[in-house]
Amino acid sequence: MTLAAVLVLAASVGSVEASHPTVPRTAVIVATSRGEAAVAVTSERGHPAVAIDPLVRLLPLKSALEPGWAVLTFAGQSFRFLLDAPAFLDGTRVVPLWGGAYVARDTLFVPLQWLTEYVPRRFREGYRYDPLAGRFEESGLAPVIRRPSPPVTRHPETGLVQRRTVTVDAGHGGTDPGNPCVFCPPGVTEKHVTLGIAKQLRLELERRGVSVTMTRTSDTLISLYDRAPLCTADCDLFVSIHVDALARRRGYDQVSGIHTYFLGEALTDDARRVAAMENDALRYESDRPVTGDDPALFILKHLQANEILRESALLAELVQFRAAKAHPGQDRGIQQNRFVVLATARRPAVLVETGFGTNRGDAQFISSPAGQRALAVAMADGIVEYLRRYEAKTLGMDSR
Repeated sequence: MTLAAVLVLAASVGSVEASHPTVPRTAVIVATSRGEAAVAVTSERGHPAVAIDPLVRLLPLKSALEPGWAVLTFAGQSFRFLLDAPAFLDGTRVVPLWGGAYVARDTLFVPLQWLTEYVPRRFREGYRYDPLAGRFEESGLAPVIRRPSPPVTRHPETGLVQRRTVTVDAGHGGTDPGNPCVFCPPGVTEKHVTLGIAKQLRLELERRGVSVTMTRTSDTLISLYDRAPLCTADCDLFVSIHVDALARRRGYDQVSGIHTYFLGEALTDDARRVAAMENDALRYESDRPVTGDDPALFILKHLQANEILRESALLAELVQFRAAKAHPGQDRGIQQNRFVVLATARRPAVLVETGFGTNRGDAQFISSPAGQRALAVAMADGIVEYLRRYEAKTLGMDSR
């Protein structure tokens, strides 16, 4: 099948059937009648993958490279991987994945998700995978004497089983002040408010055992294109913090409230207004990347988009629900929008407009230490609830 044919089939896939894989961070145990070994897991391309050679030694697996393709034959069944594309062919069926097969250092690497999720489903009578033990094995394998799995340990406050990582983005910075925050204290602009809330959110998440990566921790300008890509590999989600504002017009200072966005088409005039305002930060960037309308790249990204958008919508709903309860202004709900800072995300991502700098009540709340702390606690509540639900779905465990 040609590249063009795969892209056409990929474009016709209605949804991404495989969720973000839950896998061991460094290795997976592969146990068969041929032996048992710990196979190293790498995330150098932003998704878990394993070298093909140790798998060939332990499994009924053969591999071959063709121009642009990797062909794997597992138990007599052929699977074709378009190199560097997040999908593979099982016969004529396109199966999307979180990331693709690739060649590095003269070695073929295949997505661990294919081995741990698809193979046990495709060959359910012969193989199984235990995500908690990180163990892939033949179903008919003679019992292996091993240490009992340790009891599941949950964080005492959040109930989370695994260490999670969140990237927190304080909008604007440096030469880009954001909007002037009309009713904030003198000299305080959007970039100061967002950094204050972001630092409080980091403290609150870390208190709950969640690791945090900050896009900036000082008054520095970070490219819109470089922010979301900081959330890769072990990162679970991306949260960007901003402050809204309205142009001067009748009643402009009466509009208040908090709203949360995830990526999508701006369907309302207000959403388009916000997108134009936030994307205007590009004018402060002198080295923005050159982009083009590459239809192949667009279609390949589509393989991941549906699942990420579904997860982003849930994250937005949970963050907005909690944050709106802590906010003195209006609950403005969740919307979709085409923010540049979200368009580059490869994990669930949301952008929170924490209030209007053109509303006196909002501005006083979001610029005060108490208000920033209250918002951070509420947003952390929503984020942790999302992570609990994610673990319940991927680990098959009770989310309580």
